[in-house]
Amino acid sequence: MKFLPLIWSAIMRKPARAVLTLLSVVMAFTLFGLTIGLNATFNAIEQTSRADRIFVNPRFGEPLPIAMGRQVVAIPGVAQVGAIGALFGYHQEKKNNVFVMMVDDNLRKVRPDWPLSAAQWDMIAHNRTGIVISRITATRWHLNTGSDFVLAAPSIPKADGTSSWNLHVLAVVDDLPAWGNGFMMGNFDYFDKARPVADQGKADWFEALANDPDQAAEVGKRIVARFANSATPLQTITEKAAYQSSGSGLDLMAVTRGVAVIGLCMILFLSANVIAQSVRERFAEFATLKTIGFSDPAVLALVVLEAAVPCVLGALLGVGVAAAFAKLMPRLFPPGFGIPVPTMTPMVFAWALLSAIIVALGSSALPVLRLKRMDIATALARR
Repeated sequence: MKFLPLIWSAIMRKPARAVLTLLSVVMAFTLFGLTIGLNATFNAIEQTSRADRIFVNPRFGEPLPIAMGRQVVAIPGVAQVGAIGALFGYHQEKKNNVFVMMVDDNLRKVRPDWPLSAAQWDMIAHNRTGIVISRITATRWHLNTGSDFVLAAPSIPKADGTSSWNLHVLAVVDDLPAWGNGFMMGNFDYFDKARPVADQGKADWFEALANDPDQAAEVGKRIVARFANSATPLQTITEKAAYQSSGSGLDLMAVTRGVAVIGLCMILFLSANVIAQSVRERFAEFATLKTIGFSDPAVLALVVLEAAVPCVLGALLGVGVAAAFAKLMPRLFPPGFGIPVPTMTPMVFAWALLSAIIVALGSSALPVLRLKRMDIATALARR
């Protein structure tokens, strides 16, 4: 406790520098917290993704005939196939983008792990204009069970010539890590039959479930080969592979770790410069402390603590800001933005605290070494 006044006096020797240093550390640890939190989210997505679920998409983006789904399920190794239609539009204003997955009833067998009960799947199947939404979506649009939701979809006209889809909220369910902006699911048959005759009988993509997770990738290749020479060739990827690389072959977890390391290097460079300058300015003061009885370890501890205070405090504040921003992300970014919400687990705070301590030790290493070799007489003479 006797060190506290000395540490406080050293830090506040130049208040402007102290405040700017703390703000810089807070900003750097905000970035650190968001990237490590995002890494935690990617890890959770990877852990919960299924190796036996296969995404079956058109190679060139054209709609897929529903009949293809019946052919896919007949391929050896395929257990179930579900069809999905994409209802894109906006709510109230054009900037309010909305995406509703219109699913057939067979998708409940392909997605048995989704947070819907059998009764809620039945609701979708038996209510043509009904939708089940996640909690994030409900919060974004201020919806509850029983609310009406009107979606304008100019690119998806209805058979009656209008482009307004009047939907009704049937239930609100839990969110999923992979769907950081929430989700909506509705009745595919209603979506299909409400469109012009020329557009009916077509899905935007299929999802298949393989009998053996270890053979899912091979099953996907069989599906692609089966329709290689058709008018609508396909491409497939397992859910596990898609979420490991976000479908692009890019290791996002490695990217987020790299960004976090760059942030720590920025903090180390800043803190090392600040503490080195502070020690240079107070060489005579440290010599005086030694002459009145402070031991070398005590003087060195003062320097380390002077570096640790802004680092640790900045880490706690920065990760706190990151946690607050993560909660606001679903409201700040439009649906379909493509970036999951960072998960601010206790491990994120622990990593930030540990990193702050390492940075404090690293930034004070050279000043400590210089003080250890200091000549007291020369320092007192201010040479």
